[in-house]
Amino acid sequence: MGFDWTYPVVGWIPIALSAITGVEEVQFLNLFDKLPCLSTTITIMAAFFSKNQNPECPIDSEMRLWMENAFLWLASEFGQDNIAKKAMLHPTPQDFAISYDGSKESLLRTAEIIAKQIEIDFNQLDIEVYEQNIQEFKGDFGYRFWTEVDKESDEKLSAGLYFGKNESGRYDVLIEKKNLIDPTNLVATLAHEFSHIKLLGEQRIHENDEYLTDLTVVIFGLGIFNANAAFKEHRSFDSYGYNTTGYLRQREWGYALALYAYFRREENSDWVKYLTPNVKSDFKKSTVFINRNQDRVFKEKFQRGNLK
Repeated sequence: MGFDWTYPVVGWIPIALSAITGVEEVQFLNLFDKLPCLSTTITIMAAFFSKNQNPECPIDSEMRLWMENAFLWLASEFGQDNIAKKAMLHPTPQDFAISYDGSKESLLRTAEIIAKQIEIDFNQLDIEVYEQNIQEFKGDFGYRFWTEVDKESDEKLSAGLYFGKNESGRYDVLIEKKNLIDPTNLVATLAHEFSHIKLLGEQRIHENDEYLTDLTVVIFGLGIFNANAAFKEHRSFDSYGYNTTGYLRQREWGYALALYAYFRREENSDWVKYLTPNVKSDFKKSTVFINRNQDRVFKEKFQRGNLK
C-alpha cells in the first residue's frame, strides 16, 4: 500500500514577505548572464488569459524580485545542471512505495528517500518523533517548520524541528507524530528540515532564513508536497477548519513552481496534475506572467531592505 494522495479544496492566503539573508545581489545577475537562453515558452493555459495582454504577477512585485534572485543564488550553490536534470518526486506509489501506518519505520523509509533526493547522507541523520503540539515562541530552540491553526491567532504549532549536529556529529531532526499518518505533511516537513541542513548545516548561510529554506525544497524537486501542504481546508456537514504549513504562502508556491518549470525549460509540466486546485491555478497564472515578461524575469535586481 502506497500513498493515499487525496487533497481537500484549498483557499487563498495573503502574501507574506521576507528578505534573503546575507547574499550579494550582484551574484544573481552575473549568474543569469551565464545561463543558457530560457526562450522555450510554456503554453499551459495561455489561451485562457489571451484577452489580458499584460497579466499581473500573482504575487507582490518585491517578493517576486526576491524569489527570482534567491532562485539564481540557489542555482549557483547547487548547480544549474543539477536543478535542470534532477527528476522530481511525485505523490505516487512509484516514488513512495510505503504504507503510511504511523510507524517509525514508515518515517525512516520516507526520510531515506528525501535524503537521497536532497543529497544528504542518511547515515548522518538522527531522526526522532515527538508527540505534542509545541507552541513556538521566538528563541533559539532549534529551527522549526511550523503549522498555523488559525491565521488570526499568534499560536503556532511546530511540525518539525532541526537542531544542527549533535555530539555524535549527526544532524538532529524531530518530527511531530501527527505527520506520520499524513504523507503530504510528512514529506513536506522532512524536505524543509533537510533543506536547513543544506543551507545551515553545510554553512552556505550563517543566519536562518525560512523563506529561502522553503525555496530550496523547490529546486531539489520536492515543491509539489510543500505547495500542497501550504494550506488545507477541512469540511464536514456541520464544521469547517483549516491549517497552514510552512512559510511561503499559497500564491508564492505557485510562482516558485512556475519559476522552477521555466528554469528547466519544461514545455509540458505534467507534474502540475498533482497540485491542489488553487496552487495549480496560481502556477498557471504565474506561468503566463513569466512567459510574457521574459525580458524581466531573472534579470531585474532585488534591492535588499525593500521588504517589510
